[in-house]
Amino acid sequence: YDEGENMLFVAIVEDEKEAADVLTEYLEKYGMENGLQFNCTRFEDAESFLTGYGCQYDLVFMDIEMPYINGLSAAHRLREADDSVALVFVTNLARYAINGYEVNALDYILKPLSYQSFALKMRKVVNYCRRMSENSILITFKGNAKRLPLNEINYVEISAHNIIFHTTEGPVQSYGTLKDVSCELDGKGFALCNRCYLVNLRRVKYIDGYTVKVGDEELQISRPQKKSFAEAFKKFIRTVRDE
Repeated sequence: YDEGENMLFVAIVEDEKEAADVLTEYLEKYGMENGLQFNCTRFEDAESFLTGYGCQYDLVFMDIEMPYINGLSAAHRLREADDSVALVFVTNLARYAINGYEVNALDYILKPLSYQSFALKMRKVVNYCRRMSENSILITFKGNAKRLPLNEINYVEISAHNIIFHTTEGPVQSYGTLKDVSCELDGKGFALCNRCYLVNLRRVKYIDGYTVKVGDEELQISRPQKKSFAEAFKKFIRTVRDE
C-alpha cells in the first residue's frame, strides 16, 4: 500500500477474461469515487500467480473455479508465503467460499458481479489494507519476502548492510541500510538508542540511565542519543495516552 499515492497493488487471479475486466472496471470506478488508485495485475491461472510470489500485493481477488489448481488450493499455498495479504474469493456459488475461514479470506464476491455489493465489501477491504500498512513492515532477504507486524518487533539491529529484526518469535534477517529502515519505520513508534539499534517504543519496559529494557534484553543508550531517545519515548507515551 503506497500511502503517498493512496495506491493499492492488486492481483486478479481469474481465468475468465470478462469477469477480470469487470473487476478492473469496478476497481477503477471505486477508486475515482474514493480518491484511490489500484495497480492491477491479472493472472489467468493460479500457478502463474504463485510462481515467484513475493508479498508484493495488498489485495488478491481469487476465482475459486479455475483449471489446474482451484482457488482454495491456491489460497492454502498463498498463505504459506503470505499470511496477511487481503484475500477475496470470487465465485458463482457461495457454498464454494464457505471454507474461506481456513485461509483467512476477508470476504467473497458472487458472480455475476454487482457494483453496489462490490463497493460495500471494498470499504472493509481498503480499511484492512490500510491497517496492515500502518501496523506492519514488509521485509525481503535473498528473494524471499515477509510481512512483520510492528508489535512483534522488539528492536532492529543494523550492522553494515545487514539488518536483523529481533522479534518475539526470534531474529529475522534482511538487507539494507540504517537510512532505508529508518525511512520505512518513520512515524511508526521507533527510535534510535544508539547507531546500531532502532528500538520499538511499544516494547520498552523501562529506561535506567544509559540502559533500556526492550522485551527480555537490555540495550545500551549512547550518550549522543540519550536526549533524543528519551524525548521520543515521552512523546510516544503521550500519544498512546491521548488515544
